[in-house]
Amino acid sequence: MTGAYEFVCKEPSTEQLCARLNRASGWNWTLGDSYWYGDYIASRPFPGVRIRIVDFPERVGNEYRYDADVRLGAECRTPVEEVDQAFRTALAQVGVHRIREIDPFD
Repeated sequence: MTGAYEFVCKEPSTEQLCARLNRASGWNWTLGDSYWYGDYIASRPFPGVRIRIVDFPERVGNEYRYDADVRLGAECRTPVEEVDQAFRTALAQVGVHRIREIDPFD
């Protein structure tokens, strides 16, 4: 199962967003690189769950809009509602707002 979100925050780069998430969310976030999506940050907060935030922020006023995808693998035993709420809570720890579901892009 895959889901996707967009959100707005003040960080203009994935490096800055990664650093803030690592300090505040309680999850381990790492920088990565993809041929298709460019740079991204990712976390594996539960077994079988991968969350990725891609590095194409769009400027929205004085802030930036990012896209994220959430992938639940076959070994995931965490209910999707719990994953969703935990991700939203992690994002709220760094001042993210205007979180909304979008069509999956992976």
